[in-house]
Amino acid sequence: MCRLALVFRDRASPDSHDYMRWYRNYVILILGCNTGCRIETLLQLTPKHISGGRVRITEFKTEKIQRYELNEKVFKIVDDYIKWLDITDREYIFKTFKNSNKPLTRVQAYKVIQELGAKAGIRYSIGCHSLRKSYGRFTYDETHDIHLVQRMLGHSDPSITQQYICLEDEIVTKARGSSSWGLNE
Repeated sequence: MCRLALVFRDRASPDSHDYMRWYRNYVILILGCNTGCRIETLLQLTPKHISGGRVRITEFKTEKIQRYELNEKVFKIVDDYIKWLDITDREYIFKTFKNSNKPLTRVQAYKVIQELGAKAGIRYSIGCHSLRKSYGRFTYDETHDIHLVQRMLGHSDPSITQQYICLEDEIVTKARGSSSWGLNE
């Protein structure tokens, strides 16, 4: 979906509404899949929240303060977008086009993700939370640490995280069957 958003962006004229819309949609996907933030939190972001790649945000749902550093590549994408649109520290990064003083709504973000999913040929149900779930799954696939993912997503129990990232029993069974720890070969 990220690549598709870039394709649509690059097909449009750089001074057009479509270029700006697809660029915004691409950055939403990148931040969603690389931070694990809920969509409501992403939509409230301003440049001051991610200054220099150091994120300091208050989660929309839990009101917990999160602090971490963005991956350099992710920060560059977001920073280039902010600079291209000349977004000030007090403006929302993901604005509506009808009223530039308001952030995109959750419903509008949902429509963006649905549209991209349909254009990408995705046949299963996706929505705003799919970005957060993808982040959890990517992190699990890289670390194989369910407790780390649980903590990063703010879940109260690892069983919630397991369901959330669709950790199928077959994966657990395969991993168990492939272990040969302590054997001299």
